[in-house]
Amino acid sequence: MATPVTESNSGPSVGKMFAAAVILAAAGGVGTYVVLAPSQSERILATLPPLPSFERKPAALEQRLHAAHAAARESGSIEDLIEYVTLLHANGFAERAAQGWLLLGSVDPSNAQWPYYLAHLRRDEGDIGETARLLGQTVEIAPTYSPAWLQLGDLALKSAKWDLAQSHYEERLHLVAKDPYARIGLARIELQKGDRSAAREALNEIVKDHPQFSSAHNLLARMYREDGDKDLANRHRWEGYRSGRFITAEDPWLRELEAACLTPSMLFVYGMVEFQTGRGDLGRSAYERAVEYEPENPGNHELLGDLYRKLKEPELARASLRRSLELSAASGTSPSLLALIHLGAIEREIGNFASSRAIIAQGIESHPASPELQVELGLSLDALGENEKAGDAFRKAITMSPNDTAANFHLGEWWLRRDETEQAIPHFEQSLALQPTFSPSLRYLLQYTLGTNQLDKAQEYADTLLGAYYGDSEVRQLVAICYLRLGREQLTRNETATAIDRFRTARKLDADDVDIAFELGTLLLAEGSFREALPPLETLLKKRPTDARAHFFLAQAQLMDGRPRAAKSLLEKGLRFAEQSGNRSTAANIREMLQAISR
Repeated sequence: MATPVTESNSGPSVGKMFAAAVILAAAGGVGTYVVLAPSQSERILATLPPLPSFERKPAALEQRLHAAHAAARESGSIEDLIEYVTLLHANGFAERAAQGWLLLGSVDPSNAQWPYYLAHLRRDEGDIGETARLLGQTVEIAPTYSPAWLQLGDLALKSAKWDLAQSHYEERLHLVAKDPYARIGLARIELQKGDRSAAREALNEIVKDHPQFSSAHNLLARMYREDGDKDLANRHRWEGYRSGRFITAEDPWLRELEAACLTPSMLFVYGMVEFQTGRGDLGRSAYERAVEYEPENPGNHELLGDLYRKLKEPELARASLRRSLELSAASGTSPSLLALIHLGAIEREIGNFASSRAIIAQGIESHPASPELQVELGLSLDALGENEKAGDAFRKAITMSPNDTAANFHLGEWWLRRDETEQAIPHFEQSLALQPTFSPSLRYLLQYTLGTNQLDKAQEYADTLLGAYYGDSEVRQLVAICYLRLGREQLTRNETATAIDRFRTARKLDADDVDIAFELGTLLLAEGSFREALPPLETLLKKRPTDARAHFFLAQAQLMDGRPRAAKSLLEKGLRFAEQSGNRSTAANIREMLQAISR
């Protein structure tokens, strides 16, 4: 490895340069000294940041930085200096990069990128005042660079400088019409000033224009929860969850830095953010570059294999994970637990059950205390038809980790396949100890408690499930059934008002369910709430177009709502269906109502 250049050997000193610039000139017999300012290249060479230490850095980065440093020393040009400083910043050498951006700012003060990059370094150090000053300098030079205005707004907001923050956000909006980032900043200002109505209105406008903007959904969910509107809170919480992780505003100048990164640990961070936010190629190129720059690191191949698995690329995942294990074996280190688990799971998922079992068995030799490996062994054995051994593996995993979510869930399933429900339920309950919103267990438990008429417990599971998965259609239907059952239970106790509330909740969740429409519509009709009864009774008729009773109930609501012609038409149709089906009781009721209308 080449010896890093230090401050003492980084080139001619500033003093020597200035001394060389002193010229003695004679004019008219009088001696004068003229001091010439150093040239641009001399200033660059005089204060060029030295090379950093390369301990634990990939060889590719060391080679690139040495070449860039040598080029800058040789030419003294701005172009070579920019490449060198960019590499420093992009790869985490903050102190050296800060020196470089200061130098560039002195020799090329008309470029706004230098104070912008320096601002980000100061922000990472926690120097908010200097960050704001440098961002202000950025927009003075480049008033159309919108990311800087947004960051100035965010800094002012965090410092409770509401008017200043508003001014900066408005500048951003002038450059980026309907920008959700600036608009949510303005909504937060309204909230801080105590105008919840204006903040809520602004947030609803944001999600209307940008349905995938998770931050606005999450803030709305919090506000509706505080206001006691559980339904809207759950709806926006789900939309925020479905929209994914918060995505920072696009920033072309920072993208330029990322492109110069050769440090695997930083590339994996960039890549994971890309994957979690659904951007670009979902982080694939960043992960692959990390492996390219440090190909002998087994951990890099493991991370790449994990990403390939998430991207539904099993063959690529297998190759990367096998390479990770090969490198570990070659270096004499213990194989990675996660690499073994992921590889075993992939083999099982593509149907190579025997291979999966062999890989997991190898893993257990290296990591005998791992409950995760026991769970994966149980799944492989189950797939191979060795059911009793599978159950033993799940039980062993629980012995190692009594609250392990996966082990308890899979053992619960194992018992269910044997029709041993009483044995299964405690394991489903235990699987929620560490993950209270674990959907598969919640669904099983909700169905079981509904089936055994344990409605109080069922409501607890239903509310937890709905809060976490509000937008999942199957969850909504299942929870709607729970609230339908709860409403019926309230009716048996003559608690009509509570029953109506339960049926209303059920209908919000599943507006097309015919049983819910019947229960709510007829109950509202009986209670005299004719106008509110109309929508569910219309749903009832739509779902049961030949049901005479559906015609009869809806006609009653229409008649009481002042619509006798519509009611009469429905009654006449209903009478024909009642007579055709031999439903004498309903036919008699319809005739009586028709006579009343005629009178």
